[in-house]
Amino acid sequence: MTRPPSPSTEVGTAIRKAYAEFGWGRIAANFNPRSVAGIKPKTLPMTAQAFVRKGDGADESAWWETSPVRIDGEPGPNDALALIDALYPRDANLFCGERYGTTVRAAGEWRDRFARGEPLPPHIIPNPLCGREVPNPKDDGKPSARCDEAVVGFRYATAEFDGMDKADQLAFWWGFASAPIVALIDSGGKSIHAWLRVDCSDRATWEREVEGTLFGKVLIPLGCDPQCRNEARLSRLPGHFRREKNAWQRLLYLNPEGGRR
Repeated sequence: MTRPPSPSTEVGTAIRKAYAEFGWGRIAANFNPRSVAGIKPKTLPMTAQAFVRKGDGADESAWWETSPVRIDGEPGPNDALALIDALYPRDANLFCGERYGTTVRAAGEWRDRFARGEPLPPHIIPNPLCGREVPNPKDDGKPSARCDEAVVGFRYATAEFDGMDKADQLAFWWGFASAPIVALIDSGGKSIHAWLRVDCSDRATWEREVEGTLFGKVLIPLGCDPQCRNEARLSRLPGHFRREKNAWQRLLYLNPEGGRR
């Protein structure tokens, strides 16, 4: 045959019919055609470049146009206000500050300060905190208000690439259409920070589903920075101007529900 059998029992059925037509009824009665299914090609593992190709060169304008929450066209404090308004109740405790800062305030207080013109710091921890100091086992038990153990809302995981240029990062996340993207933030440097909605119920679930599965089996094999998997991971706060880079940290996409329209 010059084509695959259709159905897969086509050849066997023809043989049984031939037996019957030539008077070999006994053989035909005992002959059961074997289903010969075609060999299915193995599913190839998706690679980062495969997702980039699926993204088909999606750029900042594509993300901006599809953002469910409209984003100001000019970078600045409005980016931070939009992020806080969309993702946090006013009483959620957040860290915003320098890399080694310690200040935790209610989201509403941060928002009001930024709206009054207070300078925006460079960093934010996306997950809400308890608002008090707790022992940090990663620092010999020293008290900290912004360590992993201080996290009480396991909502968002932050993912970023170190070895991929920005254009490919934007295309990657576009091609990775099932990723529950809440926000995309241009770091003002070489990275795009993707906030992924994970909504874990507790720390054990985070460790199993985010650290073990999402990062361990999906994102890290695709090339994401493995240091991003902890609960209190720092991200860039959009609206801050990085003087050392002469660039804004910008909000490119915002969807409180997570995903893409």
